[in-house]
Amino acid sequence: MNKRVAIVSMAVIAAVGLSGCTAGSNTPAEGETPSVVVWVDSVREPAAKAYQDSVKGDVDVTIEVIDTTELVTKISLANTTGSGWPDVVFAGAPNDVAILADPSNGYAADLSKTLDKSVFDDYNGANSWCEIEGDFYCLKNDLAQTVLWYDAPLFDELGLTVPTTMEEFATEAMKLQGTGYVAGAIGDQNFYASYLWPSGCPMAAAQDAATVRIDPDAPECERVADLVQPLVDAGVLDTRSSFDAGFLADVAQKGKVAMTFGPSWFGEFVLRPESSWAIPAGHVAAAPMPKWGDSEEAYSGEWGGGIWMASSHAKFPEAAAEAVVFLATDPEMLTDSVTFPGSGPAFEAWAERVSGDEYYAVDPVPAMVAQATLINPGEKPVRFDIQGQIGSVLATEITGGAPVADAIRKFQESLIQLAPASGYKVVQ
Repeated sequence: MNKRVAIVSMAVIAAVGLSGCTAGSNTPAEGETPSVVVWVDSVREPAAKAYQDSVKGDVDVTIEVIDTTELVTKISLANTTGSGWPDVVFAGAPNDVAILADPSNGYAADLSKTLDKSVFDDYNGANSWCEIEGDFYCLKNDLAQTVLWYDAPLFDELGLTVPTTMEEFATEAMKLQGTGYVAGAIGDQNFYASYLWPSGCPMAAAQDAATVRIDPDAPECERVADLVQPLVDAGVLDTRSSFDAGFLADVAQKGKVAMTFGPSWFGEFVLRPESSWAIPAGHVAAAPMPKWGDSEEAYSGEWGGGIWMASSHAKFPEAAAEAVVFLATDPEMLTDSVTFPGSGPAFEAWAERVSGDEYYAVDPVPAMVAQATLINPGEKPVRFDIQGQIGSVLATEITGGAPVADAIRKFQESLIQLAPASGYKVVQ
């Protein structure tokens, strides 16, 4: 399929002028065949090849598979040498957009200047993560909004009720005490994405390009510790990672998880595979997130949700923009994805497949849709490495047996120490 995107011609001219390269090196010759270099991880390589096939004969596409954890470093090296930038990149860490769009880096192109507004409208607000001070610097490949996954037959067997508030979640989880069943595992990023972020605990609450709120004493943080600690003490929340080999063997693969919070990709990527939790067909269901206290909405957090960016240095900005749109939104290419597409048309094709999948005891798509526009907006992309601190501090403290309140505080204090080096003033 040869897909083309509506481009605003005057904006393309502006984008070329603002690219940071000299006019001679960045202006294509008349009649020159456009070329695009795409950096992806191995998971997204098939998508890049689908794009390559779709424009064969019209655009010369070079695909390079990289470790996306090294993306920022590799772009910084290109900035230093003044050459070697890819035209399009996939970032598995959504936070990378804050770094690559910052003027001090300057890699990410402002897509608002090259793409028709309809591209963003198709996201129905689900691309808000990519919006920085009113302009869009990326397109979401997928959403990773958290939902409540639960074992429907087990709920009936144990007499459990699907919770609609976090207080109800705690009550239902406590019913598992002494049964050998658990309500999930919190020794990884899931604790950040499924508890702290939905509660509104300020960890990366960027207020503008120079100010971030990080507040260990916020009630939205304290209530998480107050709710979770008794569940840990009762043994109904496991402090290992959802991917820990011991947790898989001792709990998940024995069908001992009654419910768990997790991102929209958990069903296809974690709960279903034989090599992972191996939950059999007819068990898995999903429900919307429970509401925290007096919060107006039942918010999600997000664990993942990759992004596509175009380079401000691209010699062919129109071709780079077209590549980003294809890779992020093409329905035919994304239908068989294991993740929830962010763009509406791509989502519709994907949802039809998942809703009709007899593996699920209850169609999980409505819960995912309910949460798609309820990712708590308090968290924003920031230029410091919050992902690294989740692993090295928050998860390490929890799996090491630290009190939950102490783990949260040490995590936030580490962010308070880290943020100023990236140009932020920390406020509480």
